[in-house]
Amino acid sequence: MDIKTILLNVAVYSGVSLLVLVAVYLVDLWFLSSYLQLSALETLSMEGVMLIILGLLFLVGTGGINLGSLSAAMISAKAKAIFRGDIAGPDEVLRRDTWKAKGFTRTALILLFSGVLMILVYFLTL
Repeated sequence: MDIKTILLNVAVYSGVSLLVLVAVYLVDLWFLSSYLQLSALETLSMEGVMLIILGLLFLVGTGGINLGSLSAAMISAKAKAIFRGDIAGPDEVLRRDTWKAKGFTRTALILLFSGVLMILVYFLTL
């Protein structure tokens, strides 16, 4: 990827994150205007922490070895130990199935950027 594509992606993610920030802040003002216990900025900071945690969970949970791949690797390891022949071993099965990208990576990045922006807005307005 060249630098223009990277900067364009960062700009798009930042723009969408800014839209999420504004939408969440307006919803907080609308729903929480009658409650006096918490201000909209305090709830924004708590929602920012939750969005960062949710974004990290989406980011970590989008790749890796699922149970089907793990059981296939175990079966191939058993077959390789029993037959001692030239068959696909567990390393080949796991190499084929590890870290396949799924569609939640962009959502996770947007949630992470939004959470960081929410916490940044909270600390800038103290």
